[in-house]
Amino acid sequence: MNKKNIQIIALIAFVVIAGGVLYYGLSNNSGNGSANVERQAQKVHILKYSDYQCPACKAYVPAQEQIKQEFGDMVEIEYRHFPLSSFQYSTLASYAAEAAREQGNFKEMHDMIFEYQEVWSQGDARNHFMDFAQEIGLDMEQFEADLESEVIHQRVESQRQEGIRRQVNATPTFFFNGQRLRQNPQTYDQFKSMVELYMYRS
Repeated sequence: MNKKNIQIIALIAFVVIAGGVLYYGLSNNSGNGSANVERQAQKVHILKYSDYQCPACKAYVPAQEQIKQEFGDMVEIEYRHFPLSSFQYSTLASYAAEAAREQGNFKEMHDMIFEYQEVWSQGDARNHFMDFAQEIGLDMEQFEADLESEVIHQRVESQRQEGIRRQVNATPTFFFNGQRLRQNPQTYDQFKSMVELYMYRS
């Protein structure tokens, strides 16, 4: 094989190798780009300081449920008790929710308390909460005892004091990833936009 043929073969081999390196390099870069896009989305933690007798707090519940349905595990919504002295049965409602938590039924009680807010707010709240507990299948003796439990009462008060330390003075007050919203969203679209803002914030 003469020198010229060797040079041609060497050139062809170089082109093939260089092309392969370039192809795989671009493929890997493209894959990394996708991974980077995926990594931009981060979980959003929403802390809601709320009062069960507060109509505005109830008004946000459907939006919260819709957010959970749309974003799933990417959004965590955590309830914090902040019963206001201006509402007669708020604190008792918080006790009822925490008493239900002791039996693994916090959400069920939470939802029923808000659903029937206008009913128990008119009076006889304790008996209404007892009815809710019975309807969701709680052990009634334990539930009634937990309503009076100092542990439950301290838990609720501890969350209220936590809110005070964080300068909560109205309900609902939302914290997104630890940052307090200066103004609550007024529509579902605004709520969703706020979630997406924190989800894709770098």
